[in-house]
Amino acid sequence: MTFQDQTPQVLPSLPADFSTLPGPGSTIRHILLGHPSNIRQTIHLLHNLRYVETSHWSPLIEVPDHRLILRPEPDDVITMLVRRL
Repeated sequence: MTFQDQTPQVLPSLPADFSTLPGPGSTIRHILLGHPSNIRQTIHLLHNLRYVETSHWSPLIEVPDHRLILRPEPDDVITMLVRRL
């Protein structure tokens, strides 16, 4: 008979430097791109995590002709995360 280690895994803490908090009026734009059911699932997950109300999201918008153009503001950058559901 073998026993698995039941010691809880301790994750490293993330650096928390709040000295550079964004100023008043600063914004960030979240873009969800994927299958409608996966987008709805993610919206509800973010709501359950108390990050944002579901009503704050726009209605789902079809991407015409499989084309998407993003227009960044000066000094904007972009990052992307692909996560399997």
